[in-house]
Amino acid sequence: MFDYEEVCPVSKAASLLCERWTLQVLREMFMGATRFSEFRQYLPKMSPTLLNSRLKLLEEQGLIIKKRIPEKKNHEYQLTPMGRAVRPIIAEMGKWGIRYAWESMNKQAMNAAVLVRDFAVALRFEQLPEGNFCLQFNVQEAEGLYQCFVTIAEGRAERCEENIGHDVDLYLTADLETLARVWYGELAPANAVESGLLKVVGHSYLAKTLSQWLGVSQFADCNPRRASG
Repeated sequence: MFDYEEVCPVSKAASLLCERWTLQVLREMFMGATRFSEFRQYLPKMSPTLLNSRLKLLEEQGLIIKKRIPEKKNHEYQLTPMGRAVRPIIAEMGKWGIRYAWESMNKQAMNAAVLVRDFAVALRFEQLPEGNFCLQFNVQEAEGLYQCFVTIAEGRAERCEENIGHDVDLYLTADLETLARVWYGELAPANAVESGLLKVVGHSYLAKTLSQWLGVSQFADCNPRRASG
């Protein structure tokens, strides 16, 4: 951990939080990641060695704790109050980034698995009917078609790489760029469907109310390219 050798709270915070990949690890924890395998899946550019190092650093500094999963050999990581206090910092950085640094981002680095997970986390459950549902996302990437499922039950959503036996209630098909534009507020879901960029097939009520329950990024409101409709 780099020491700026300044008696300054900004420098001290930067020493801990601005180590490479540290904020991204915390961001994933705010999105629900708790296990090493989940961090690896959603941070594919981060090496296992560096991930281990960052998790150990965060634990040593008191931002997270490591605990064994009952009846399993694996561990999970949980945020402490000190770690949870970083949430508004990351939120403000995200707002600044989408407002002022979006044009410099490498759109080729978009990841379909991460994007679908983000949609799952942002679902507006209060706008969905009661009961269990299964969504299938078909995302066209440069490498081919990526398929995964989001199961909704008891007010929770879970992204799965394979369908474990659920009947699919709604199919959502689009290319990766279209889904990213919807997620970041540049393309309204209804407009994406109307233009044919997003194909929605299945349960008529879910399809008709898509714009009501399909949440978008918390940073969409700060996007200067946000769609008006």
